[in-house]
Amino acid sequence: MNLKTSNVIKSSFVILLLIIPITSFCQIRNHDGLITNVNIVDLNTGKILKNKTIAIDSDRISDIYDKEITGSTATTVIDGKGKYLIPGLWDMHAHYKWSHVDLDPLLIANGITGVREMWGDMPAFVDVPKRSQQEGLLSPDVYLSGDLIDGNPPSFPTGSLVVTTPDEAVDAVKKQIDKKFDFIKVYSSLSEECFLAIAKEARKMNIPFAGHIPNRVSIYTAIEAGMASSEHLYGFLNACSSVDTSNEALIKTFSEKKFDSICSVLAKSSMWLCPTLTVNRAMSYLNDSIFINDNRMANLPEYVIDIWKMKMSPYTKSEIDNFANGSRIRYLFELSLIGKMNEKGVKFIAGTDFPNPYVFPGFSLHDELSLMVKGGMPILDALRSATINPAIFMNKRSDFGTVEVGKLASLVLLNKNPLKNIENTKTIETVIVRGKVYNRKALDLMLEQAKSNAR
Repeated sequence: MNLKTSNVIKSSFVILLLIIPITSFCQIRNHDGLITNVNIVDLNTGKILKNKTIAIDSDRISDIYDKEITGSTATTVIDGKGKYLIPGLWDMHAHYKWSHVDLDPLLIANGITGVREMWGDMPAFVDVPKRSQQEGLLSPDVYLSGDLIDGNPPSFPTGSLVVTTPDEAVDAVKKQIDKKFDFIKVYSSLSEECFLAIAKEARKMNIPFAGHIPNRVSIYTAIEAGMASSEHLYGFLNACSSVDTSNEALIKTFSEKKFDSICSVLAKSSMWLCPTLTVNRAMSYLNDSIFINDNRMANLPEYVIDIWKMKMSPYTKSEIDNFANGSRIRYLFELSLIGKMNEKGVKFIAGTDFPNPYVFPGFSLHDELSLMVKGGMPILDALRSATINPAIFMNKRSDFGTVEVGKLASLVLLNKNPLKNIENTKTIETVIVRGKVYNRKALDLMLEQAKSNAR
C-alpha cells in the first residue's frame, strides 16, 4: 500500500467516524408532530424538565425524548427552544353550553382546553344568534351537569328541577342519570331532607353531586354526605363563625379554632372547593367604574352584555353600592384565607363562573390563578388547581393534567416560566387541542374574529 492510498483510507475512516455519531444523534422518526427542545413544567414535582422533545401522534403524546429527534417530511415541527410547556388549562366552573359557539375562540386562545359545565340544560334567557362555529376550530373538552336540582321557591324558575320531598329528589336524580350527565348539580334552596335524599341516590347510582351547599345545610353535613365539590366558598365562613346575620358579623366572630377544625375535616374528606374568586371579586366591585370598564368586554357578544345589564337593571345605584361594599368585605377576608387553607390540606380546583357579569370567558381563569396566588397559595399549587387537580377530581388522570406519554395532546406553550410568575400563564405562544395546533397567528385571528362578531 502506497502513501497516497493510505492517506485516502485514513481520510475515509475519519469521515466515517464523523458521520456515524451524527446520523445516530439525529434520528428520523415518523410522528405527526414534534415540539423540540422545550422545557416541560412537571406539575408532579414542581421541577423544569429541560430540552425535551415531545412527540404527538393523532390526539395523544406518544413519546418524550431526551435527545434531538428529526421528524419526517410530514411531521409538524414546533420549535420549543426557550419556551415552557404546560398541560391545557381547565375552568372548573363554567356556563359554557349556552353560548359556546361565540365563546370557544376566547377559551382556546387563552389555553382553556377543558371546562366543567355547571348547568348543562341551561335555558336560553335570550335569543342567542345562530352562528356557525369558526371553521376548523375545536371546542374544549366538557364535563357536564344537567338541570339544577333546587327547592321551592327555586333560584331560577326556568331550567330547574324543583323538589320538595325526598321521593321527588330521588326522581330528579334518576332523570339526570337517564340523560347520561357526568354529575348532579344541587342548588341553594334545597331542604336538608331533599339534599340528603339526593346524596343517597347519587351514591347508589355511582354519580358525583356538586354545586351550591344549600342555605339550610351545613358544610359539615355536605362533607359527610359525600358532596364532590362546593362552589363559591359557600358554607365555609359560616363554619368558622358563631353568627351569620351579615358578612360583618361572620368576620367579627371568626374563630381560628373553628377555622382549623373545618380545614382539618375538609383535608381528610373527598370534597374539593372551587372558590370562584373572580366572580366573588366581580360582585364586590360592581360600583367601581375602573373595574366595570374592562376593555375585555370588546370580546364578548352583545347578547352577553345585554344579560349583564338585565341582571343589574332592577337595582338602584344605592342598592348596588350597599351590595358591593358588603360583598367586598367578605371577599377580601376569604381571599386572605386561601393560602392558609391550602397549607392545611384543603383541596382546590380553579373555576370562574363565566359568563357572569365581569367574568370573561378564557381570560378570567388567568385572573383566578393570580387571585389564588395573591391569597397566599404557592404558584405551583395554583397551577395544579387548573390542571392536575381537575383530572384527579374527574377521575381522568389517564387523559389530562400533566405532560406525560399517553395523555391527550392538549397543551399550552408559554414564552415565560409560569413557576417564576403566575402572570406568565398569559404568555401563550401556541395552544394544542387534542393534537390540533394553533400558533400565535391563529390565536390572534380567533380573538379578532371574536371582536368582529361582538361588533
